[in-house]
Order: sequence, then structure tokens, then C-alpha cells
Amino acid sequence: MEKTDFFSPDTEIQALLHAVQTGVLLCSGACSVTFANSVAQDFFSRAGLDAIGQPCHKALFGSEARCEGCPVERADLEGKRQAVTLKAHEGDIYLKIFCQIWQGQCLLTLHDVSQEISLLRRSDLDRKELQAKNILLERRRRLNQEEQQFLTQIMDNLPEALLAVDENFLVQRKNKAVLDLFPRQMGGHCYALFGNSAPCLDCPAQRGFSEANGQKKSHETGGRVYTEIFSVAPNGKGGLLLFRDITRQVELIGQIRGQREEIASKNKVLSLLVDFGIYMQKEAGIKEVAGYFLDAILPDLHAGAAGLIINDIRAGNIWLSHQSGMTTEEWKTVTKACMSRDQQRFKSDGLLADTVLPWPNSTQIPLMGAQGQRVGLVLLEGSINQEALGILRLVTEPLGAYFHNQLLLRQLEEKANKDALTGLFNRGYLTQSLEEAQEKFHGYGIHHALVLGDVNQLKKINDQYGHETGDRLIVAVAEALRSTLRNTDIAARTGGDEFIVLLNNSADEDAGYFIERLQTRVFSSLTLPLPDGSEFPVTVSLGKAATDKHPPEALAKEADRQMYAAKERFYATASRYR
Repeated sequence: MEKTDFFSPDTEIQALLHAVQTGVLLCSGACSVTFANSVAQDFFSRAGLDAIGQPCHKALFGSEARCEGCPVERADLEGKRQAVTLKAHEGDIYLKIFCQIWQGQCLLTLHDVSQEISLLRRSDLDRKELQAKNILLERRRRLNQEEQQFLTQIMDNLPEALLAVDENFLVQRKNKAVLDLFPRQMGGHCYALFGNSAPCLDCPAQRGFSEANGQKKSHETGGRVYTEIFSVAPNGKGGLLLFRDITRQVELIGQIRGQREEIASKNKVLSLLVDFGIYMQKEAGIKEVAGYFLDAILPDLHAGAAGLIINDIRAGNIWLSHQSGMTTEEWKTVTKACMSRDQQRFKSDGLLADTVLPWPNSTQIPLMGAQGQRVGLVLLEGSINQEALGILRLVTEPLGAYFHNQLLLRQLEEKANKDALTGLFNRGYLTQSLEEAQEKFHGYGIHHALVLGDVNQLKKINDQYGHETGDRLIVAVAEALRSTLRNTDIAARTGGDEFIVLLNNSADEDAGYFIERLQTRVFSSLTLPLPDGSEFPVTVSLGKAATDKHPPEALAKEADRQMYAAKERFYATASRYR
């Protein structure tokens, strides 16, 4: 092919090439740069290079030899694509180069991909920071560069969609990239690319392309995001519109933002866990810990009403209850349901019925102890997804361990309130339990009953066989009482031969059944072996009273009266000792 040594495009073509937003170089047959448009000149100026008159391979690559596969030497080739990095004071300039022969000259287009390279590098840094979060950022961005021809060819070889429009936005010329970018939009005006029948809202060119020169506008259609860059046409009439598909960049930026938000969120959770752990170690009061959990920790993890229930060591009782965002009546209904024996069997699946909770949707998180038993419940308004539930469990697990330890301490305290001889509770513990029962009666209308018992003929056994035998009689009565109790009831030894049983969630009739069961099934056949080989029948006089028949403060007096009446009936058939 005949090679021209020098080519200088005319003024109109130069103006058009200067208006193109992609770098363009024209080289002679000897590969010397004869023309560089304004974009290309800016690249070389920033890199401190002078391209005009220099061989293109030396100006771009610093090489004295022509590039391998140079189209100047191989005219039969369609063209050559290369990449080069120009060192500049303000930062490296990354260029994609496409070289081809046009009219005997070597035509090079320089596409600045520095922004894409910078985005991909920043994305890679954020991806490394997240590592275990299983979110990978794509690092490649497809670049569309079509072959160029003079005028139409030059435009078609641009990698981005380029339109030439008149003052009324009527399309005068468009390159092939337009069809690739907008395959379904075939209108006569530029705004038809986005399915509009009038100029786009806030279009800068509505005030003229001279004012819009260099400005950018974003468009979003069909799930893609485009940037439109405005330039004045070389002849001053109309303008050039360059469209770039920046969907990938937007996605990368969104992913980066999402990753940073996720990191910030997890850092916040870790901070809450540390603060909560320190608070639980320093704060001895269970009420303060419960309040801190609901008022200071939970609002950062859950929006909505919430409640906290901690079981007591005895079924049928609640040791602690705390709520936020519920009315008094709503919380009363919830806590009353938690006092049932079935609910407080310390099983991990013991959740409340949905009908008890005041919300259409709810989430219940069991608080578990070290041995896997349930020590309480966290009640939350609304449904929670698995990810949020997992984060909440990071807080509820140490909270469950804390309350489990507190319950263990409470069990140790309970052992200190046991009668040394019988193992039953003492009067102090009974008084505390009776106060709790009265609170449930006044707050929830849950009845309770007292059964008083007095061992018959204990003094006779003490005098005739010694106090050791008398103690065995007392222990036998205690064992008989213990064998008939539910896990919600309390039996206490309050004197030498006196016992009191607190029957929780029981009416007067229930107390009557309890006494009948003791007398007919237990004491009727219970005897105590004596040192002389004989058997002494164990009998106890019993009296009862319950809140469905008597005020709470009158129970002890009424049960005592009935107990003495029963003792009189016993001695009506048995001889009194002294």
C-alpha cells in the first residue's frame, strides 16, 4: 500500500476531531505524529511529553522500534489494540489505544480509562477489607470500541455512543455504538433514546449548547444508568452528545457503600456487645441489667415494643419482668400467661401462644443457660429475618448466661433458708414466698391457700423414747408433706411440731382435696418404728384457708383455727398426754 509521508486534515475536520471527547492521533506513513486533538494533547501535556513530530511508538511507549503487528507494516490487518500508562504529576493516565490505517495514514484513538481503573482498584481494596463477608466485587468493565471511519467511520470507531444533533435536538448523525447502547429506541430526536416525546427534564442544552458545553446529565432507563456529556458542534450549530453506560460504576459504588455500611453496622454490634458485657460485670442489680438491655441495647437492634421475662427457680413464679412499648393491661396478660406451670418447665421450646401477645406478628427468643435450659424469654414486636435474629442472639446469649448465673446464686440463697432437720424451708423463706403469692393475687387475681399442720403426740414420743425418736417423727411428717407437693408449692417448718404449706394457684376446694389426700393416702398408713419394736401411727392435725373464701391477711388465722378444731377431734378419740 502506498504510504503518505505527511497528512494535515483541513480546518473543519480538525475542529470536529478537537470536539471529540476521545484522544485522536494521526501519524504519517513513517509513524510520526502529525496531528493530535485537544484531548490527546491534554494527555501528553499532563505527562510532560511532546508527541508532534515524534514516532508514535516512541511518544507513547518510549520505544525506538515499531510495535509488533503495526498496521503500517501489515496493511492487511484490521487494526491493533494496546494499553499504555502515561506517568503524570497528578497521577498515572491509563489509556486504551486502537490503531488502524485510514487513507494511508495511521489513525490512533486514545481512550482514558483512568477513572475505571481507579474505581476497580478502590473496589478491590474494599473487597479485601471484607474478606469473610462473602461479597465479591466484579473488577472488570466492558469497553465497547467500534471501528472508526472518517466522519461516520471516526464516529463509529468511538467506543461510546455519539450523536450529532441540531439546535432542535434532531439527530443529524449517530455512530454504531448508539444502536448497541439503545437497540430499541429509534426516534428522530435525541430524547427519544429514553422514550421521551419532549426534551428531557432539566436538559442543560435547552438554554443552548454553548451554555451546556462540558456539562453532564444522568439518565436511567431499563435498569441501566447513562451519563450524557454535552459539547458544542464544530460549526457552532447544534452539538455533540456522548453517552456512556455507567451502570457498572454505579453498581460498584453501591456495593462499596453497602459494604461500608455493613462494616459500620457490625462494628456497632461489636461495640454494643463489649459495652453490655462490661455493664453486666459491673452492675450487680438484675433490674438494672434488664433495663439496660431493653432501653440502651435493644433499640439499636430492633424497632418496636419488647418485653423480658425471667423465670424464678420455682415454677409458677416470675423472678423478673420488664417491658417497653406495651400498655399495663397488655403486659399483665403476658406475664400472667408466663406464670403457668406448663410454661415454666425450663424447656427451650416453651414459647407463649401468639394469642397471648398484643401484636399481629411477633418473635420470641428463649434465653438459655449454660446447660441448655431456658431461663427466660425475650418478646419482640414484629417478624424478624434470620440475619437480624442471628445478630440479636449475639446479645441474648450472654444475657441468658448472666441470668442463669444469677438464678444459681438464688438457689444457693434458697439452700440457706432450709430447716436443718427436715430440709423444708424456714419461716423467713415462707414469708417471702407468701408476699409473692399475695402480689400475684392482687395483681392478677391468682388465688393461693395455706395449710397448717401440727404433729400429734410429739411430746409423748419425746418423753417416752427421747428427742432423737421425736426428731425422726418430725422428719417422717416432713417427708410425707414433701411427697405430695407440686413443684409450685412451698412447705416450711415454722416450729417444733408445726408446719405450713403454701399452695400456689389454688382455691379453698383445692386445699381441701390436698388435706384429704394427705389423711387418706399418706398418714392413714404411715407409722414410725419405735425402739421397743412397736409401730407408732403418724398423725397430723390440719387446717386450711384460701383467698377465694378469706382475705389474704386472714388466711393464717383461719387455717390455725381449723387446725385446732381438727386437733380437738383427734383427742376426742385419743387420750391426751399430760
